[in-house]
Amino acid sequence: MASCITMVFKCGQMLIWFYFFLLNRYQRVVVNGSQSSWSDMISGVPQGTVLGPLLFLLYINDITDNIQSNIRFFADDCIVYRTIRSQDDSCKLQNDISSLLRWAETWQMRFNSEKCHISSISRQRNKSSPVYYLGTDMLSNVSSHIYLGITVSSDLKWHEHISNICLKATRTLNFVRRNTFSGS
Repeated sequence: MASCITMVFKCGQMLIWFYFFLLNRYQRVVVNGSQSSWSDMISGVPQGTVLGPLLFLLYINDITDNIQSNIRFFADDCIVYRTIRSQDDSCKLQNDISSLLRWAETWQMRFNSEKCHISSISRQRNKSSPVYYLGTDMLSNVSSHIYLGITVSSDLKWHEHISNICLKATRTLNFVRRNTFSGS
């Protein structure tokens, strides 16, 4: 019985420690030496701390609770997907997007609708593209997107990805050429 009381006391101490760790946090943006004014952090977790990633995972732990579609996470990025074979599948995906928005509002977070896109992956030439909304914002339909460094195109061909890699390699090579000189 004494160990249970000690554990409750230790858990209480831990909660108090976390409370003070997260209390009175402020943030500002610095770009090219210009600084914004400080503003209160009302949600989220401190970035750049050892505990930040763990606290973020704890913070978003219940995000999938009401989602019927597949969902994948990498750091603070999230991708929701499902096979659309019928209008019902399309409605389920929209319901999941709406559920994610409700979750974000509950936890005082926001999704940037300009960074949220719809990509329909299919081999069909004339594929239908249902319209999806994040709240009142219609999500843009894109023919390709970058996911974990790979350009995924709507036809699942590699042309755009290879082109992007070649362009990046050319830029790097040109940078090296500009910044090195021959001593001859």
